[in-house]
Amino acid sequence: MSIDPTNCCRYVTGTPTSEMSSEHQGYCTHRRAQCTEVPTMSMKRALTGVAAAALAASVLVVIPGDDRSSTADAAPEDIPTPEEFFGFAMGTSGKLAPFEEIKDYFELVAEESDSVEYEVAGTTTLGHEYPVMRVSSAENLADLDEILEANERLADPRSDLSESEARALAEQSVPVYYLEATLHSTEVGNLPALVDVIHRLSTERSEFVQNILDNLVILVVPSANPDGQHLLVDYFNETEGTAYARTYPDLYHKYVGHDNNRDWIFFTQEESRIRTRLEQQYRPVILHFMHQAGSNSPRMWVPPFDEPLGPNIDSITISASNALGAEVANAAAEAGLPGVSTDDAYGIFWNADVFGTGPHRGASLFLHEIASVRDLALPFSNPDGSPPGARDRTMRTFDPYTEPTWTLEQIVEYAKLSMYTGLDSVAKDADDWLFNNLYQVNRRNMEPDGGPETYLVPAGQRDPYAVKQLVQIFDTAGVEVDRALSTVRVGRTTYPAGTLLIQTRQPMGSWVDQVLEVDHYPEQARKCAGCPLIMPYSETTDNLAMLLGLTVATADDARVARTERIDADDITAPAVPNPPANGAYLVRPTSYGLTHVISGLQADGVPVFRATAAFQSGSMAYEPGTLIVPATAAARGALAEASALTALPVTTAPQVPAVAALELKPDTTIGLIRGANNMPGGWLMWLADTYGLNYEVVEADDYANLARFDTILVAPGVNKARIVTGLNPAQYPEEFHWARGVGETGWQALATWVQQGGNLVAVGAAAETARELLALPITNATPRDRAAFSAPGTLLNAQFDPAAPATWGMPANWPVWYNNSPAYTVAGGSGATVASSYPTSGELLASGYAHGQAALAGLANVVTVPVGEGQATVAGADITFRSWPRSAWTIVSNALYNGPGTPVSAAELPARVTAR
Repeated sequence: MSIDPTNCCRYVTGTPTSEMSSEHQGYCTHRRAQCTEVPTMSMKRALTGVAAAALAASVLVVIPGDDRSSTADAAPEDIPTPEEFFGFAMGTSGKLAPFEEIKDYFELVAEESDSVEYEVAGTTTLGHEYPVMRVSSAENLADLDEILEANERLADPRSDLSESEARALAEQSVPVYYLEATLHSTEVGNLPALVDVIHRLSTERSEFVQNILDNLVILVVPSANPDGQHLLVDYFNETEGTAYARTYPDLYHKYVGHDNNRDWIFFTQEESRIRTRLEQQYRPVILHFMHQAGSNSPRMWVPPFDEPLGPNIDSITISASNALGAEVANAAAEAGLPGVSTDDAYGIFWNADVFGTGPHRGASLFLHEIASVRDLALPFSNPDGSPPGARDRTMRTFDPYTEPTWTLEQIVEYAKLSMYTGLDSVAKDADDWLFNNLYQVNRRNMEPDGGPETYLVPAGQRDPYAVKQLVQIFDTAGVEVDRALSTVRVGRTTYPAGTLLIQTRQPMGSWVDQVLEVDHYPEQARKCAGCPLIMPYSETTDNLAMLLGLTVATADDARVARTERIDADDITAPAVPNPPANGAYLVRPTSYGLTHVISGLQADGVPVFRATAAFQSGSMAYEPGTLIVPATAAARGALAEASALTALPVTTAPQVPAVAALELKPDTTIGLIRGANNMPGGWLMWLADTYGLNYEVVEADDYANLARFDTILVAPGVNKARIVTGLNPAQYPEEFHWARGVGETGWQALATWVQQGGNLVAVGAAAETARELLALPITNATPRDRAAFSAPGTLLNAQFDPAAPATWGMPANWPVWYNNSPAYTVAGGSGATVASSYPTSGELLASGYAHGQAALAGLANVVTVPVGEGQATVAGADITFRSWPRSAWTIVSNALYNGPGTPVSAAELPARVTAR
């Protein structure tokens, strides 16, 4: 398309022009940024002399394949340069392009270039588009279905391909290179670099670029968190020239914030599910994730990765990533980009929550981390003038950075070098990447590895919802699950029909081991024999069965006559019976899915009672906490909906049992204190929305009228300072004043609310906040000396009192999530109820890593304390961590709903229930 740029500017500014076609009008709209007047003073002149010198040095860097004197084909007129389109060069300090404009630019490139395709892969949590691009030669894009089909055949370990046939197919096909930016939205420097890369690949036809296009299909995810790009970059631009802080002050993903790369074992967020679908569809040989680190980190970090290395990651994927890291480090040295470090602080290959499912499909994970600047996009200098990220010259950092300033321009140059080097390297060795990463890795997934052949989930688990959710997770990950239609025999042990079998010799078998095996943290995770143990970048275990509350067995010789392949939809409960005359519906409390039942009943206005003691109905025994629900048509409808969601069975009693009970407060209103930018609070919002809680986030103005809440839940991470001081309203626009501090007056108002009958629930570190607020008769006895005691991100055995209201429905013994959390001694005579504690004998470690854990023996975990007319329930262990410890959600749900309930005597209950 060709059109006079002057007419374009007249069109977008509303100046009358000659008749213009609708196609040209759309084109001019895409190019509107070119009509913005460029400031006469360059950014280089606006910087300090030192910063300008650093900038000048950075923009003269020769990136791989780039020859400034080359006579390579010029860019077509119809694809503007990024500077022409946006009005500034990518990486200009203080300038960030809005994501909508970046999308416009990429759509324009795709319209005009035969080497780029653009599509929307899904919709985000906040309803934004999740765009992706495919970049390759026109011939490859035309043959993409055939390429993906060939690569899928290479990756299928059950195909009949011989090694020689696989090598031949690899030589004929083209690998997919996955390239992703801005998963973490504060890490803004990689996206402008990606814009420059896309422009070059779509317009230049040098030998360097053509080789990449001919030998790769590049799957580009401009942002793995588009919501955060809108929130954070738009805020940055809106606050330019104001006295406000420039960084968005709240979570840049509605629920999980920076934890959005910790969601690849549960797949709770839509963005996680989109990425997983892309990995499954495109079968990339490499996942190039572009990140940034702290301003005083190395200028760029590349693999090799640090210890520990988990047992379920294939050596090919690791060695390929390490080799590519060495190439990038070498390219940086040749280009004069100092400060690159390797083998430095990123031990990411222990937990699947960090690296996801891709490496188990044969993708090498290549992660680069580039140091950040000040306020997202402004030059950074240390106050003392020392070089940012100063390092001694070592084998890990062979060329330390020595300049006093670091800029966005430099971030962009380092990111482009990493991308070009990676693309060029894989393109030059495309057939080997296909053969090794797709064919060999996936074949080896089917071979015996010393672990169990089968994981069994025996029928009759106490929580059918946990079984259903496990299968849902496996469905998303691409794991095959079979259900026994006859007895399963393992040696002399038998398991009934209905038992689930998950084989490890299947395409995703190594991931099955990753998330179901009991973790034993490796003692060899050290730099030397006498060096301290290296803790992982993330947690020390990701055992799905324990987190969900499931009992799992292993077998090498399971025998079963008949099985069927199932998915989560096949996990169902019997139909809810019709209402019995003068009777009641009953739902046992042994599932964390009970919250769905309670919230659904309350939403439909159905009264809910909970038995406070065990009772018998017919031939069945029911535990304390069992729901007793009026036998009405409205109840049946709500119960049927909840049962379909959770697979929980609903039974009936011909007569209402005569048992003491609590009548839950109708439409229980819950307040959530989370504070701004608090990830545990974000996860609690996700849990509350998922379970259908009637909740609101507590805002500063609410402290004048806390009585409107029946229960208040305090999120982990909320301390007195978050409540009293909060955000400074002078530094942020009015929309964030909800999180301003409420002072000592508000702090005391919260205490008074509890004393006057309120129900406070505090989890994890917030248990200490509740102790301070209410002077609770408990003392944190967790040892602080980490040399003597440490249990970081692990599962520890705990015991529960099923008769205590806070732990109704819990088993007598089950692991809890623990991260050097509070554990308590309780003052005698205080009226406190200890609902959960750590065993006084036996091994506390269930999965992961801990030392000195015997110091916790006998200490309390869950305690309910009367406070005036109200009460407080605290759980020292972080039982809501990233929503993972699902089995322990029962404790939170019990505390939220039971506290505002009204006692009903055994004699009164039948009449109260049937009257409804």
